[in-house]
Amino acid sequence: MANVDALRHMLARTSWWAEPRTWILRDPDLIRARKAPFEYSAGVLGNLAPGGLYLLRGPRRVGKSVELKKTIEQLIASGEDPRRIVHVAADRLVAGDLQRVVDAAAPLTPRTGPRFWFIDEITAITDGWPAAIKWLRDNDPRFGLDTVVLTGSSVAGLDEAVKALAGRRGGAEKSDRVLLPMPFRAFVRAQSDHPPPRGPGPLSVADLTPAALEEAVATLAPWLNQLIQEWEIYLTVGGFPQAVSAHVTGDMRARRALRQTLLDVIHGEAFVQSRWSRAQSGAFVARLARGLASPTNHHDIATDLDTSAQTVRRRIDALRDAFTVWPCHPCHPKGPLRPALRAQQKTYFTDPVYSFLSRHAEPTANLGLFSEQQLGVALLRSFARVDPGAYPNFDSVLYHRTPARKEIDFVGPGFGDLAVESKYVDQRRWRRDARTLAASRWRGVMATRSALDLNDPELVAVPTGLLAWLIGG
Repeated sequence: MANVDALRHMLARTSWWAEPRTWILRDPDLIRARKAPFEYSAGVLGNLAPGGLYLLRGPRRVGKSVELKKTIEQLIASGEDPRRIVHVAADRLVAGDLQRVVDAAAPLTPRTGPRFWFIDEITAITDGWPAAIKWLRDNDPRFGLDTVVLTGSSVAGLDEAVKALAGRRGGAEKSDRVLLPMPFRAFVRAQSDHPPPRGPGPLSVADLTPAALEEAVATLAPWLNQLIQEWEIYLTVGGFPQAVSAHVTGDMRARRALRQTLLDVIHGEAFVQSRWSRAQSGAFVARLARGLASPTNHHDIATDLDTSAQTVRRRIDALRDAFTVWPCHPCHPKGPLRPALRAQQKTYFTDPVYSFLSRHAEPTANLGLFSEQQLGVALLRSFARVDPGAYPNFDSVLYHRTPARKEIDFVGPGFGDLAVESKYVDQRRWRRDARTLAASRWRGVMATRSALDLNDPELVAVPTGLLAWLIGG
């Protein structure tokens, strides 16, 4: 717990208050961003409504702090008074410190007019931050009208936060936002000297009609081979900005350092309440990697790792809350498309790099499994673009199991009449692998390695790199 004087001293060191024109030259987060061999901003904090309250969540090391600083830079450049912009690193605070921070800021900021608050890693506060923010919005007249951005690396307590902050979001539109590793489009632009044109797309999944696909293929034909090749690179590099930078520069040491850091985050934060060693945490993540694209059997994993099924379930839930994995639920066998929450889910990572965090990892990548995984992430991104707050519900991208126990990889309530099957094959094999999809009630898209066939409007084959590019994932 910090006292008001200490917090006031912390705020007084805010660099843009004293040096609004030059602070970006010395800010560590922005220095690292400038040193990268590409320019990238996810733009997730655009269009902040005055008086709005926003939640920005995503995994550690994905660049949330950089997005905050770039947003502050843009606000100052647009003419906002730097003294109205308050930044707080919350990872060493407790809930009671939030009111003290607001009190400490009062004499340091202009007496009248709205302010901008950027409170970073608020989910590190484990003793009730939603209630503290609710109290401030209700009882502090200025803070109740300020624009507030809260970031975090966990969805734990999300239901509590949503309920507590209901009616206190001001004029915020899409007030819940998610930052994931770089999508495929951004990856291609970061590492390619001659990327494809920005259009067509991004398209919604339901808009992937035969006509739209034919138009896209005609437009992107000169870049088709490039998209196929870049997708394979993406499957081994992933989208963490540090990983992409290390790939572009050939810095293998930086890639290894990122993997070690991510494993440290999992062991020290996601599994903070466990008594596992770091080696056990690494073995658990590696075991999940071996089960990609298959229904997750908690008992089998428990047997392999000499633990209990209940422990396995808790660890997977912790990784889900930390945005490390995402669950793909089977669709319910009856009624409209909705998740069957009691049936076996599939557990995918949000980024390929998580499959290589420890010495237990497989020495080579299975591109077919990674392609299925990242296509699923691209589909999730597509729906999160429309409703970012729905991302943690994981009900937009499901898998379908037929009565004959065959599976179709991806279906969902927003897919329209479409289902998507991932088979990382080339031209001659795709029809043989499409039998289950062809026999289904849906119009089918086979996401292949390089096969392209649009002759049958009910069942088409499209390279996964092209498909991911079109939906913006």
